[in-house]
Amino acid sequence: MRDPFETIQTRIAVRRGGLRLTVSAFCLLALVPAAQAQSASDSSTADELYQLRGTSEASLSADQDAASTLYGALPSPSSGGTASASSAGDSSTFGAASAPELQPAEDVTGTIASPSDLSQADQDYAASLARQNARVGTIDELPLDTSTDEAAVPGFSFGTLTLRPTLDQRVVHESVRYGSDRTRRTYSQSTLSGSLESNWSRHQFRADGSGTWQKNISGTGTETPSADFNAQLNLDLINDVTALLGTGYSYSQESRTDPNAISGATTQAGIHELRASAGLQKSLGLLRGSTTLDITRTIYGDATLADGTSVLLDDRDTVGAQLTARIGYEISPALVPFLEAYAGRETYDQRVDSTGAERSSKTWGVRAGAEVDLGKKLSGEFAAGYVLRELDDANLADISGLTVDGELNWSPTRGTDLNLGLATTLESATTAGQSGAIVYELDSSLSQQIRNDLVARLGATASYRDYDAGSGRNNQRSYGASAGLTWSVNRYLDLEADASYEQTREDGGTDEETMRVGLGLKLRR
Repeated sequence: MRDPFETIQTRIAVRRGGLRLTVSAFCLLALVPAAQAQSASDSSTADELYQLRGTSEASLSADQDAASTLYGALPSPSSGGTASASSAGDSSTFGAASAPELQPAEDVTGTIASPSDLSQADQDYAASLARQNARVGTIDELPLDTSTDEAAVPGFSFGTLTLRPTLDQRVVHESVRYGSDRTRRTYSQSTLSGSLESNWSRHQFRADGSGTWQKNISGTGTETPSADFNAQLNLDLINDVTALLGTGYSYSQESRTDPNAISGATTQAGIHELRASAGLQKSLGLLRGSTTLDITRTIYGDATLADGTSVLLDDRDTVGAQLTARIGYEISPALVPFLEAYAGRETYDQRVDSTGAERSSKTWGVRAGAEVDLGKKLSGEFAAGYVLRELDDANLADISGLTVDGELNWSPTRGTDLNLGLATTLESATTAGQSGAIVYELDSSLSQQIRNDLVARLGATASYRDYDAGSGRNNQRSYGASAGLTWSVNRYLDLEADASYEQTREDGGTDEETMRVGLGLKLRR
């Protein structure tokens, strides 16, 4: 049997609980009118929330509406003014809230009025939204963009093609020591060069060419003309495939320090080289693939001896073809490592030359390297590999060795540019019993902008000709250095002065030293 005292306590607790529920419900019902009144009060002060500093409490004008919605920063107030308090109290059902009236689409962002129609406060606000960290000018008051490349010259327009010609005229004094003999001469050198570039929306075409003529003014020496031309057409095909078509021509005279030069000749042979190439490039995700076929035709002219006799060198004429394939992986847009393999065949017009040797050959090579592109600061590529040339004549030794190739463009500071080039080539021989050599070449240049219109240049070159072990000939070394100044009179005319020194040494051979000093004008258009 339950205790009477315990039963009384239970009833009192239940009654207290019921009293609490009754009081809570009464308080909730009392807050409903206050919430509805507060909603009407918030609606009545909507204009005050939309106003900017510096504006009055009166309704905004059309120009001020535009200022309040400058750049879409704030919504535009309703054209109908404030909501009436009675509309907020129309709902008598508990929990129902008056839905805000939607603004027309054209009133959400508003319009921007003329800056002259805005108040000072609104103009200050608009200025605060603009860029605050504007670029600061240089201390030496040099232009921020001091590039003087050929693209800055307008050139001549031919439809969608632009031609930019350049004429370089200079006077050069040259001093040459060949063994114990020394010759000096002063000559005029004229160089006509130019570029033709397309301005197409899809494909791209570019051609570059130059020709140099020399004329002796005083002294004795060999006049060495030269010419070079290259053209390339890039075609954008379907599925991100690019076709590359190229052609070229060059002419030069063989140097008397060349191992294949005719001893005692007053004029060495002229070399004509014709080139053609075709290739495809394809990007597949992060992979970059390309393949190229190069065909080269080399023709040798006659050499002239001191007595006027001509020496025919047509047994050195060749046709060569090389197929190159490269695949790269894009780690980032700035770094693309790659692998490259190539195979080639060189065929002589005469299967057996004047020495009784079959000098046609096959060439195999592999390279591994990386492409770097960090914009104007650092760009280029570098690769190292191995090459093997197998000659058809079993009595001639094969040529093989390591290869190093690359080109680097570095600009550590504004106005300073460093260019570094490395190249490895195979050179055929014409002397009986010799196969040829591997030639390593280094070419570097440094330019420094002293003033906006004055640039100083330094250059250095080096080459090493490594003959095969069975040739019985010592390796040959060459070095060179140069310095110069370029003063830009205006965007079309430059005044240039330069000096250079070259040296070629070979143990057991004839050494040669050449010094040149030149002054000239360069006209661009």
